[in-house]
Amino acid sequence: MTDRSPVVFADLDDTLFQTARKMPGPVRTWRLAAHATNGSHSYMTEAQAATVQWLLDSTRLIPTTARSSEVLARTTIRFTDYKICSNGGAIITPDGAHDPAWAARTARISAQHAHAFSALQGAVSALADRGALRCWLVREAQTPVYFVAKISVGTPRTVLDEAEGCCRAQVGTDLVFHRNGRNLSFTPKGLAKSDAVEELLRRLSNTDRRPIWGMGDSISDLPFMRLCQMMVAPSDSQITKTRLEV
Repeated sequence: MTDRSPVVFADLDDTLFQTARKMPGPVRTWRLAAHATNGSHSYMTEAQAATVQWLLDSTRLIPTTARSSEVLARTTIRFTDYKICSNGGAIITPDGAHDPAWAARTARISAQHAHAFSALQGAVSALADRGALRCWLVREAQTPVYFVAKISVGTPRTVLDEAEGCCRAQVGTDLVFHRNGRNLSFTPKGLAKSDAVEELLRRLSNTDRRPIWGMGDSISDLPFMRLCQMMVAPSDSQITKTRLEV
């Protein structure tokens, strides 16, 4: 009998798990989902743990995450299919290698925006120097993929407002902007989750006719979710808070 279980492209953070600070109830250490070098580990609720197990048992689960491949490796979930990392900047094959064609494409696009990346880091250097925020370039195989700035818990959101203004003044519309919670990011056009999902759909469509689902919590996830036949979002997410009127 032909297998018709879905292919599921799933965002991870705040979709399948979240940091302890965001847990709706007590943290259960046996539901650890991801280690963090700063100690801010991520956990699953009972329902999330059951969902993840169901997805692993019943679907082709493809993580579609802003995490780099290095950070994705810190999760406790054993993903065995393709992996989309760094917001689409990397496609990792089932054997754990960077897809060479996609890596070459990412390197080419990144090189075209080297000046913008440098300008973004310079734009918030004063804020970073006084400890108001942290900023970094997410990289895959040493290739810069996108820029991130993040404020700490308790830091006024006005700091992120200031950073956003400084960054926008430097790059204009050359890069795609996204902001959610305490983070903001700038990503070159062509390096997005939707681009990587579209590429995998092109490859899979020749050999696999299963249903396609997309799962995510953020507005920035909507473009890749729209490529799928079914869209799933947590009830307490940026998508539901900003796109649903109830």
